[in-house]
Amino acid sequence: MMNGGFAGGRMSKSSRKGHLKEVFQVRQGDRSPDLPTISFTKEDAQGIIPGHDDPVVITMILKNVNLHLTLVDQGSSVDILFKPAFDKLGLEENDLRVYPDSLFGLGDIPIGPLGYISLYTTFGKGARSTTLSIDFIVVNENSAYNALIGRKTLNRLAAVVSTPHLCMKFPTTEGVSTIKRYQRLSRKCFNESLSLKGSSKGKEVNTIKLGRV
Repeated sequence: MMNGGFAGGRMSKSSRKGHLKEVFQVRQGDRSPDLPTISFTKEDAQGIIPGHDDPVVITMILKNVNLHLTLVDQGSSVDILFKPAFDKLGLEENDLRVYPDSLFGLGDIPIGPLGYISLYTTFGKGARSTTLSIDFIVVNENSAYNALIGRKTLNRLAAVVSTPHLCMKFPTTEGVSTIKRYQRLSRKCFNESLSLKGSSKGKEVNTIKLGRV
């Protein structure tokens, strides 16, 4: 779970305080968001070993490239692009804007980002797809993943994630879109992430898989 980024009132202390106060001012009768009903069926779980605890790992389209090994992390407030994937996409550090704060995980050790970059990102395919401009914070840390999508982007998508089904769904103008990935890939990423801990060769373990759209 990563904390920081642009969620919760963005970066300034005053904006974060305002974001906190907002939740105490909710009045009865306030309109709830008009969202469709999203459900999961047995068909969504086809090919999935039941009783698992694997992470949800998807593919998204970034810079006209299929970026595989993207972790869906509902507990994180930040969207992250890891440096090896950043380099493979042909991006330059000169493209980065300054991100003045640190990121924090479960411990109190801060992570210093290289900066952030706004990239158009597409979820889904064809008519049932959605493209957003996402502020990715770039970090040069060991990871088995190429990127991490946190709750800010998930909320913008109005996405619903089902960990038992290893997929996520979100509404589009043409109906509900479903993104699924293979369980084998999810488990492989999780095992690789455990092997990175304390490894001086961690950055070499990161597997970058790119496919031109």
